[in-house]
Amino acid sequence: MDAVVQTQQWFLPALADAVSEWFPELNGRAFAASDVNPMKTKEGVPTLPIAMLALLQSEAAPPTKSAAEMFMILDTFCIDFWLQPMRQKMLGGIETPFWAYYPYEDIRDTLLTNMARWEGPDKKLVQFRRLSITADPFAVILSFHFTTTFRWCFDSAERGLPFTVGFGLRAPESCIPEDEPCPSCDPCP
Repeated sequence: MDAVVQTQQWFLPALADAVSEWFPELNGRAFAASDVNPMKTKEGVPTLPIAMLALLQSEAAPPTKSAAEMFMILDTFCIDFWLQPMRQKMLGGIETPFWAYYPYEDIRDTLLTNMARWEGPDKKLVQFRRLSITADPFAVILSFHFTTTFRWCFDSAERGLPFTVGFGLRAPESCIPEDEPCPSCDPCP
């Protein structure tokens, strides 16, 4: 089987490579995924810390004409940092039911500062939208949500057989009575 050669650099995998560089404590464990919120079990939690990036939604304004070859698309994606869960401890070292404080400001500022300078594929404009934090016995997750806005343009490169619709003005042969001669049977140009 032939190896697939990737000729185009995709946005989320390129950003995952950049996140790995910006956060060396991840030890290269930042990657693009299809789903960043799998059901967590002790066996299913990857080695922490880790960063996962995923597309959450892609939407566009309706085209203004039926054959729109260019329109704006808004993609929403997240960067989730999965960290070791730690509980607050009292003076005697006893764990409380509360989760430890995580320096989300440092992570946020490092991420946003580097993203402001980063030029990804297609030079998409990236906007920070929100940060949410969740914690459970398996991981503490800092989830950063972003949007990218870009102009989608018709790709003129052929991708398989073109879809054509023929507009013949004659009736199908099955509808023409057999005793009548066929009207002009010239093929359409």
